[in-house]
Amino acid sequence: MSLPASEVPRTPAGATGPAGQRMRAIDTLLADRGQLFQALFLSAPIPKALVDLDGHVLVANPMMCALTGRTAEELAGRHVDLLAHPDDPPVGDLGLNVAEGEPQLDPNLLLDGERRLRRSDGTELWAIQSHEIVRHNNGQPQFVVLSLVDVTDRRRAEDDLVRRAFTDPLTGLPNRRALTDRLRHAVALSRRRGLQVGLVHLNIDRFKAVNEALGHEAGDMLLSQVADRLRWSTRVEDTAVRLGADEFLVVAEDVEDLAGLRALADRLLSVLDEPFIVHEREITLSASVGLTLGSDMTPDDLLRQAQSALTRAKADGSRARIEVHEGALAHDDVDALQLETDLKHALENEELRLFYQPIVHLRDETLLGYEALVRWEHPTRGLLPPAMFLSAAEDNRLTAKLGAWVLHRACTDAAQWPEDLRVHVNISARHLAEDGFSDLVAAALAESGLAPERLELEITESTALFAAEATLHSVAVVTDAGVTLALDDFGTGYSAITALHRLPIHTVKIDRSFVADVVTEPATAALVQGLLQLGRGMGLQVIAEGIEDLDQAAWLLDHGCAMAQGYAFGRPAPLPSRAEVLMGELLDAPAEIVAGELMDDPIPTSELPVERIVPAELLDDDDDTGRLDGQFALTGDSTGELFDELADEPEDE
Repeated sequence: MSLPASEVPRTPAGATGPAGQRMRAIDTLLADRGQLFQALFLSAPIPKALVDLDGHVLVANPMMCALTGRTAEELAGRHVDLLAHPDDPPVGDLGLNVAEGEPQLDPNLLLDGERRLRRSDGTELWAIQSHEIVRHNNGQPQFVVLSLVDVTDRRRAEDDLVRRAFTDPLTGLPNRRALTDRLRHAVALSRRRGLQVGLVHLNIDRFKAVNEALGHEAGDMLLSQVADRLRWSTRVEDTAVRLGADEFLVVAEDVEDLAGLRALADRLLSVLDEPFIVHEREITLSASVGLTLGSDMTPDDLLRQAQSALTRAKADGSRARIEVHEGALAHDDVDALQLETDLKHALENEELRLFYQPIVHLRDETLLGYEALVRWEHPTRGLLPPAMFLSAAEDNRLTAKLGAWVLHRACTDAAQWPEDLRVHVNISARHLAEDGFSDLVAAALAESGLAPERLELEITESTALFAAEATLHSVAVVTDAGVTLALDDFGTGYSAITALHRLPIHTVKIDRSFVADVVTEPATAALVQGLLQLGRGMGLQVIAEGIEDLDQAAWLLDHGCAMAQGYAFGRPAPLPSRAEVLMGELLDAPAEIVAGELMDDPIPTSELPVERIVPAELLDDDDDTGRLDGQFALTGDSTGELFDELADEPEDE
């Protein structure tokens, strides 16, 4: 943009006419080119800025100020990375290099083309960037003219077209076209990570009858509600897709085995169990499900396998069944059908067991109660965790019978404990929604003699969020009688605030997935601290689950968490006898008090600390979703040693 002196045109002596007049005009302009450049720069209709070679703004024209939302004074002296969008990678990491023979410039000046920027108010804009070097007469670079052309409207229009092309207009979920790209990406990623991709293919049972009875508008509303529940119930790495009509598909990445995929399918069906409200009418739905699992196959093959499994699930007019494609079945799952048949006789043959995990006060480890966790003592397979038979219960519609057994047994057991210990019982959404649930609770309390205030029912956020009026009434009757309600897995995937307002919640339980990283991850620590403040602010009891070491316990105690459960305080184990519970209380009490209660005359007490006996047998723990843990050990005076043992213990023990 500059001319060497030897190349500046000169007016020939004696030149006349139009050519001579033009040459004299050029002489005049060049003689005052500084003022000319300034005038053109300031009046340019394109946002421009003069920037030094290191990327600092020297001066910006009015259009640049309008584009960025900053005044010329605010821009002067600032580095151009001020305009970069914070979500984009640093320009310096892109490896941009200047052409051979060109001067070294700041990388932000070399990024010509379309890029995303940020205005002073934080809004996003897209612009086409270009730069031009201004040199001295001797050829040395002087500064850079940076130009930005706003293309935000065009970019938004393009993004909207893409979104429309890949989004189902009714539900807002990705459509079949988007599924192809998503599934291809998931398969490629699973191969690199050595894991598998799982597909959960859902078809709403008897949806045609809804359309015929209520009309297509009501059917569309129902499909939108189904899509919302699927969207809120999947993990961040999973993708819920509407394939068309009443069919949905969930792509689950990083699935280790079929048990994990079944657990996902069970969770999705559980959120569909709660009645839907359409035009002030309550509608109950069920869904048939086809599952498949794989990694070394094409996306089309995976889809065909999922469709084949779904077809079998709906065969002979069946409803609410889960079928797995044969190619996805592991050796241990081939006889799953027999397992479902066996479960029907488990209650009759008294094969179910309750294990109990202690809940303690964090400050002094005082025992507050137990959570009841179901196990199945299978006659040939041994002790089975919930993940291996809860799906079979769902398929056979045995959830209510199983829940009723757990409730009665837990109340009967707890009635034998000291009066200051409470029992927590997990209640499924389907069981809570059934008629007569409040009568079932009342009968369990009356038959066992357990005081209502010693029973706490644990529900998930999805149950609270989607509870219908009948469910809310049932809960109100139970809580009015004195039974309390706990919100389990607090904050893991639903609208926690809404859940707390819909039901009379007494206790919230912070999920172990948060507690596991509370010491090492600042973001998780901030989230848990917020959950603790929310619970206390609403006057709720707060229990932290899954505490495994002393550091986690200390952090939670320092931040106001009062109650906890986890391996650090005890693993789930069969019912402690009354003698064991009383012995634990005696060991906690001062020796002189114990002696005074047992003997007429006090005797001298030993100065040595009494060591608490810890059961040696430990049971395997499978996963958190099914409340799977091993056997617990009562904590006592050697708390630090117990923490150390648990911290060093292999995960599979």
